Amino acid sequence: MASEYKYDEEGETWPFFVLAILTFILIPLTASWIYRAIYASDVKSYNASVKGAIVVDDQGLKVGNAEQISAYQRQRKSAKIFNKTLVILIIGWALVIYIAVYATKEADLSGVFDPYAILEISSSATEKEVKSRYRKLSLKFHPDKLPKDLSEKAKEEMEATFILINSAYKALTDEVTRANFLQYGHPDGRQEVSHGIALPKFLVEGKYSPIMVVLYFLVIGVLLPFIVGSWWSNVKSHTRKGLHVETAALFARKLTDRNPATVVTPETILDWVLQSTEVQTTFKHLSTAEIKTLVEKHFDRDFEYVKTNPSLEADKVRLVALLPNLINGLLDIVVVFRHIDIIVAAQDLQKAVIQAVRPTGKYQELLQLPFVDPEVVRKQPITKLGKLFTLSKEDAKKTLGIKDDAQLDAALNVASHIPSLRIIESEFKVPGEEVLPPSSKAHLSLKFLVKSPKLKSIPEISEDRLKDEETLDYMKDPTYANSSQPELPFSYAPYFPTGVRNHWSAYLILQKDNRLVEGTTDYKIEHIDLRNLELSQEVWKEGKESDVTIGSYNIALNSPTPPNAGTFHFRILIKNNAYYGADVDIPLFMDVENPPMKVLPKIVKEEVESDDESDISDPEEDSLAGALAALRGEPPKSKKIEEVEEGESDSESVFTDINTDTEDEGDS
Repeated sequence: MASEYKYDEEGETWPFFVLAILTFILIPLTASWIYRAIYASDVKSYNASVKGAIVVDDQGLKVGNAEQISAYQRQRKSAKIFNKTLVILIIGWALVIYIAVYATKEADLSGVFDPYAILEISSSATEKEVKSRYRKLSLKFHPDKLPKDLSEKAKEEMEATFILINSAYKALTDEVTRANFLQYGHPDGRQEVSHGIALPKFLVEGKYSPIMVVLYFLVIGVLLPFIVGSWWSNVKSHTRKGLHVETAALFARKLTDRNPATVVTPETILDWVLQSTEVQTTFKHLSTAEIKTLVEKHFDRDFEYVKTNPSLEADKVRLVALLPNLINGLLDIVVVFRHIDIIVAAQDLQKAVIQAVRPTGKYQELLQLPFVDPEVVRKQPITKLGKLFTLSKEDAKKTLGIKDDAQLDAALNVASHIPSLRIIESEFKVPGEEVLPPSSKAHLSLKFLVKSPKLKSIPEISEDRLKDEETLDYMKDPTYANSSQPELPFSYAPYFPTGVRNHWSAYLILQKDNRLVEGTTDYKIEHIDLRNLELSQEVWKEGKESDVTIGSYNIALNSPTPPNAGTFHFRILIKNNAYYGADVDIPLFMDVENPPMKVLPKIVKEEVESDDESDISDPEEDSLAGALAALRGEPPKSKKIEEVEEGESDSESVFTDINTDTEDEGDS
């Protein structure tokens, strides 16, 4: 039986088909691998990420578990670069290059009829140019003009070319032929449609056809379902934020079943997190008590056991690196429940994990610094970083329990670059309005100064610098400028194994029930200009516009303002994810007022007032007072009648001086 398909016996099509499939798979896979490789290279080393801070490796100021952290970072970076994906990419692109260089042939476009290309003329050629070119080609390819010494194959090719030239000429000059070409793309009219397969015939209908059937079954019936099933299983087993569904269910149960009278502390949050599926499956060889012991040793910066059991330290580093992601997943769920006390506990636990400090106590601001002695710090009265910078160098060494001058300089340098926010204005606003109207779409405007602990007091800032420029973008979306400031750097956390971007999370709280405002979320403040941290006390105190930078952040409210006028009480809680002493908690007042009545112009006001006086005649129909009278249903005076009456009165006044008593004159 004759074949119904046209096969690619010459190998002109299938290489391009294979190249298309390979590139369709390899290009997104390569982009994904490059992104992960770049992210892996961004893993924080022990260098401080704040400007001017120490490079601990160069000065020999290494933390106790520096080697284990370095090993974890190298392993993490290597796992993101040298993996199965890289092997697939190397093989795939090598195959693409081989097919492109050795297997592809020039495509045969003989089936495409283009009269201009056949006659080798421009598509804008005139009829005279077409005829001239046809005569030249006819003399060259006419069968009667061919040389006699040509081979039979050459003669056949020349004759076929001559036929093609005639067809092209007719397609451009003969009306019927040209109509066929324009309608069907060929001078002979509609052509037979053939179906092609981009494979050689022997692979489909020859002895190798069973192999193709098996390969087709493996790809379509096994490989594709496996890939899709694996992807779907991963999607179904994790939330959108990457939290395992069983862990998310665990957190939801903890929040639902908890006793409202029970106080949730950071230790409570730690117990919840350590019960997660991620921790239990990753550290199957450890009991829950052993896992918690590793976390407590991390809080205490205890590295003595590293020398005797380095494998436990490696487990501790992997465990610590996992905890912030789990805490963030818990925070996403807590926000839905609106429990601010649990949010505070979780945020404090996250800081403790990143800075390797106990989550509770009053000395965290000092204990988060590198090289401090916790026992010494807890026995002295100073608890704040700002107070630390009022001490002399010798007193600071005694306060922190640091004996080495280089370590003290490093600790103070880190302390001076820990940013804190000083709110100088917090106000609910509606763009274009002087007051906050009821049931309006408002936003919370925050203006603040970024302050270093070494800087004293707050400079005076003029009110003009706090005004928002009401541009068109601002009127449409007041939050558009939040991301226009520089992105915050990585936090200084030498005891934490991976890089952590510094940011603040803002929570809007309703004072009457101490819960998050319904419909709000945690607003991430990730872009802030930190240039104020480099200012001296003299420049900071003067507060010049060219030197002191004012930060701003606008929070769009998801719900409209209350429908009735009044004062409503809120709080704004701003928690830093990595540093102690950088949190903000201030009260807010939402003063909802009815918009003031618009004042009428003086002329309008006089006309309205005169309209209310009963002893004044009806207003004219084409005046403003007349229009107002018409709206009230009162008939205004016609202007035409009024003009006549005025004319009559004028006439009487004009003629009153004339003596009309003629009879008396005659008698006289």
